[in-house]
Amino acid sequence: MEKKLKFMFLIFASLLLQTIKSDAETQSSDDHQSPCLAAKEKITTMRFYVQDFVGGDSPTVWRVAQTNLTEVLPSDFGAVDVLDNLVTSEPEVDSKEVGRIQGIIGLTDFHEKALVMLLNLVFTEGEYKGSTLSVLGRNPLHEKIREVPIVGGTGAFRMARGYAITTTYSTDETKRHPNVYQYDVVVYHFDGLTLSARQ
Repeated sequence: MEKKLKFMFLIFASLLLQTIKSDAETQSSDDHQSPCLAAKEKITTMRFYVQDFVGGDSPTVWRVAQTNLTEVLPSDFGAVDVLDNLVTSEPEVDSKEVGRIQGIIGLTDFHEKALVMLLNLVFTEGEYKGSTLSVLGRNPLHEKIREVPIVGGTGAFRMARGYAITTTYSTDETKRHPNVYQYDVVVYHFDGLTLSARQ
């Protein structure tokens, strides 16, 4: 009788351990499952205009650093600016606001004017209000059509990747009006992607 009870206990313990192991493996699999599997990837395209005030009474671009070479080289090498520019739906400065483009730009080429850009487009109005897109890359100002990469985003643009084609729409040598840059954006992101904290 005692042997029979021991045998039954061993079988029960074995089954219990197998169940616990199976539950742990399932939980581990769920923990590492990509949240993207529950969302659909989509492509969004948009056009907007950046109002770049470099002078006047209320500049939105400010020089925060430069090197001894900045004023010597025609490329302005070593200049570092911070900016908080208005983004609009049309080229006119008083057209509908889309958001703000904020960040740091630096001139990092000895031979030509080329920016390295670390920028966040913060949507303040419309469908994407509260979301952001992040731009990180090189912008060679001498080229008529320039391409910069989009490397991420938040909100509606979580896990975003893509690119922006930018051109100079207009400039103002008097600095009384903003320089206006046109951006045509193509971005891949996940529609309906939501993440929740694990308990």
